[in-house]
Amino acid sequence: MARRRLSEAIRWQIIGMHATGASFKAIGRQLGYHYTVISRLVRKHRQTGAVKDRPQSGRPRVTSEREDRALLRIIRREPFSTSTVLKRAWLPNRHLSTRTVRNRLKAAGMAARRVIKRPRLTDDHKRRRLAWCLARQRWNLRTWRRIHWSDESRFLLHVTDGRLRVWRHRNTAYTPRNIRQTVPFGGGSVMVWGCISHDCKLDLVTIRGNLTGDQYMRHVLEPVVVTHFDNQPLATRPVYMDDNARPHRSRAVVDYLQNNAVTTLPWPAMSPDLNPLEHVWDILGRRIQALQPPVQTLRELKAALHREWLQVTREQIRRLTGGMRRRVDAVRVRARGGFTRY
Repeated sequence: MARRRLSEAIRWQIIGMHATGASFKAIGRQLGYHYTVISRLVRKHRQTGAVKDRPQSGRPRVTSEREDRALLRIIRREPFSTSTVLKRAWLPNRHLSTRTVRNRLKAAGMAARRVIKRPRLTDDHKRRRLAWCLARQRWNLRTWRRIHWSDESRFLLHVTDGRLRVWRHRNTAYTPRNIRQTVPFGGGSVMVWGCISHDCKLDLVTIRGNLTGDQYMRHVLEPVVVTHFDNQPLATRPVYMDDNARPHRSRAVVDYLQNNAVTTLPWPAMSPDLNPLEHVWDILGRRIQALQPPVQTLRELKAALHREWLQVTREQIRRLTGGMRRRVDAVRVRARGGFTRY
């Protein structure tokens, strides 16, 4: 059983009680400690005049502060290195353990955390993203609420989370209950198209196979987008946003939108963080994975996606679309065209 440590206040209380004539056993019975604890404390106070514990040497450090700073310089150059690689690069002629490496990094406030993945951005991508945000930095909510954000997303039937961990004993890795079974290509997938704005949410459309320009016109634009836009007054006619995917930018699609007076929003490449609909896909993905019992077939997955799409509330969407100025400022001011937290 671990011993209870005496706080400094209790230690001085013991010294005071002993000074008034109380015996070691009487003090111990009153405070709930063995009389030998009281006697050792009083003896230490007589010898040193203090009640704090004496400094203890402990195990001596095997690295100096200068060597620790060298490790931090290495980790700044190679942040994705493992502790084994860092051990070899840090002090190759010293016998150190990987635990020492991790302890030094932990002492510096660093820990191995999940890696954030983002699309690869070239200098041209950054310039175009920055220019797009600069041109819209003064847009207010009245302007942003006209934008209809659209996108496609593919959902796997069986999602394999690469961050999954299992609590198990040593040498039990191949015990059946400790194994996560997988199926090739996630067991199939369902692609859907969606569109949101600050004031509305259009019907979710299931895309069969891979999306083509012809499918995009026949199953998305004609029955959903153009029909919705035609019902809007000309004074407040919406602006349609889609990304630069090849089916969206085919000549037939561009001509079709122009012929139906659908104004589109120019879009910088590699900019999913500027589209609030991406967060709605994340909401749907989390809800699908949390279903009990889980979906077992593609038909069930399709039905669940349409059901959960209807459950996304206007308040949730407005929290996303209402923050467009913050997204633009994040790219324009803090990232200067680079990555953001969105």
